[in-house]
Amino acid sequence: MQALISVSDDTLYNIARVLGGEQGIEIIKVLKENEDITVEDISAKTNIQINDVRKLLYRFYNHSLVTSRRFRDKETGWFIFQWRLQPELVEAYIQGMKHKILKKLEARLEYEASHEFYHCGNPMCPKTTFEVAMETVFRCPHCDEPLRRVDNRPIIEFLEKKIAEIKGDLGD
Repeated sequence: MQALISVSDDTLYNIARVLGGEQGIEIIKVLKENEDITVEDISAKTNIQINDVRKLLYRFYNHSLVTSRRFRDKETGWFIFQWRLQPELVEAYIQGMKHKILKKLEARLEYEASHEFYHCGNPMCPKTTFEVAMETVFRCPHCDEPLRRVDNRPIIEFLEKKIAEIKGDLGD
């Protein structure tokens, strides 16, 4: 199964950490080593409560990182779920996240490029737009200090660089 995984273990564990913390990493490690494993077996191997394992598996399932197959236990009549990684979809998950990040960065770039910003110099106060600065007669709405124009070119340049990087990764 490991030969199918097109992303590195580090990448897979980073995704698991984002979605499920340290417990998520433990579950992914068990799934990497075992195909078609039950929640109970994962719980036993990781010492994570069954309900927590189930919750994290469903979170991973919602992001297409794992899949399950279900069958009915002949003795009890209950459904049993067996879980496994979907390594072929991990790359698709990463690409989807990059697209989401790209849209947010592009929206932020548009906002930064189309506004003029002012700040009082107090690190506790947020920067404000020209429109708000006009309304407050160029006084900080939080501390009443005078506002000065902020050069946001470094932010714009940073956003442009990140957008270009992600577009390069995506092949856009």
